[in-house]
Amino acid sequence: MTRETRALIERASPILREAAKKTSLLGAIAWPVEVEERFFAAKAARLPDPKYEIDRATIEARLETLRELERSIAVNDEITGWLARTTHSFIDGNRLLLALGTREFHLISKELYGGASTASWEEGTKNIVLAEHILSRLEAQGWDETTDVQGDPWSDERFAEALRKRVSERVPRMEIEVIVDARCTAKIQAGRTRVRIRKGAEFYPWELDNLWSHEVETHSLCAQNGIVQPLAPFLSAGGPRSTRTQEGLATFAELYDHDLGINRMRQLAHRVKLVAMAESGADFLELYRYALDRGSTEREAYLDAQRVCRGGLVGGGAPFTKDVCYLAGLLDVYTFLAYVVRAGNRDEAEMLVCGRVALEDMPALVELRHLHLLERPRYLPAWLANWRGLLPYFAFTSFVGSLDLGPVESKFARVLELARRASGEAGVANPAPRDRAPPSETYDE
Repeated sequence: MTRETRALIERASPILREAAKKTSLLGAIAWPVEVEERFFAAKAARLPDPKYEIDRATIEARLETLRELERSIAVNDEITGWLARTTHSFIDGNRLLLALGTREFHLISKELYGGASTASWEEGTKNIVLAEHILSRLEAQGWDETTDVQGDPWSDERFAEALRKRVSERVPRMEIEVIVDARCTAKIQAGRTRVRIRKGAEFYPWELDNLWSHEVETHSLCAQNGIVQPLAPFLSAGGPRSTRTQEGLATFAELYDHDLGINRMRQLAHRVKLVAMAESGADFLELYRYALDRGSTEREAYLDAQRVCRGGLVGGGAPFTKDVCYLAGLLDVYTFLAYVVRAGNRDEAEMLVCGRVALEDMPALVELRHLHLLERPRYLPAWLANWRGLLPYFAFTSFVGSLDLGPVESKFARVLELARRASGEAGVANPAPRDRAPPSETYDE
C-alpha cells in the first residue's frame, strides 16, 4: 500500500466515523407505540399512519461531505476499492433517510438489500424460493408422542437480568448495558454498547441462548471490534451494505450453536414471503392478516407487518426489504466459512468479525491485516474461538453436501412409511407444528 493510500484512509476515517454515528436508519424508521395504539383502537381495520421526522438539511450536508470524499478516492487496488464502497454505503444510508415514506425508499432498499425475487446466490435460487424450500422442510411430516417443554415465559425485567448476568460473566468482558425500553419497537435491539429490550415483551427461557448468539455475540461484538481499530474505527458501523453479511453471520451463529429453533427459522422464511406480498401490492392489513392466519397473536402480527412496511408505504408496493437478508446472508456466510475454514485460514476467518463488514470486503481487510494496519479482533464469538470444533464441522458437512441422498432416502423409506401409518392409526392426519405460536422473535440490530 502506498503512502498516499494510507493518508487517504486517515483522512477518510473521521468523516466515515462521524457518518457512522449520525446515520441511524433503524431509529429513524421505527414506529412509535402511539401508532400501534391507534391501530388497535380502530379494531385493526384501518391502515397505520406513521410519520417520519428527519432533519433534511443536516442529512443533505452530510451527503455532500460524503460525496466529496467519494470523488477524491481513485480506485486502483483492493484497499481503495473497499474505501470507496464503504463511503458509498454511508451515502446510501442517507439516501434512504431522505426517501422515507415514499416509493423511492423501496427502490433504494431493493438496490441495497435485494428483494424477494433477488437471486440469493450467483445463478442460484431467488430469496423467495429459498424461503419456501425451508418452510416446506420445516412442516411436521409425522406424529409421535414426544413434545418439547416450553416452560413459563419470562417478563422483560427477568430476561434483562439474565442477559446482564451473562454479559458480566463473559471473558473477556464487553461493556454492554442492558435496558428495558418502552420506546423499543422490536422485541430486542442491539447496538455497540447497549441492548434494548421492549417493555412488556415476554421471552421463553430458551430465547436467552438464541438472543445471546445473534445480538450480543454478533452485532454488539462486531461493533466493539470495529470501534477499536486505530486506522478504521468506522468499522463499528458498515452502512447498509454490511447488513446482509451481519445478519447472515448472526443467523449462522444461531444455527451453529443449535439455537436456531423451528419457529425462529420459520419466521425468517415467512418474513421473506411478507416482503414478496408487499412488493406485489399487499398493504399493511393484508400482511397483518396473513400473519394472524399462520398462528401469530395480534401484536406479533402487527410487529411483523410493521417490519416490512416501516420506512416505505403502508398501502403496499413499496416495502422495506431488509428481512430478505437473513436467509440470503446465512447462505453467503456459510459458504464463505466452509471454504476458508477447510483451507485452514484462521486469521482470514477471524477478520469476518473485525467490524461490521461485508463479505465483498474480505480481500481488502485481509491485505490490511497483513500490512499490520488492521488489528486482530479483540473479541471472538465462542463458535469462532473454538477453532478445533469448527474445522471438523465443515470437513464433515462438505462431504455430506456432495452425497446423492437418493439411495439414503430409499434405504429409510420404510421408517417414514411406518411413521405415516402410526399417524393414521392415532387419528392425526395432518398434525400442526407444535411450536406454531410462541412469542414473536422480532429482533433487530
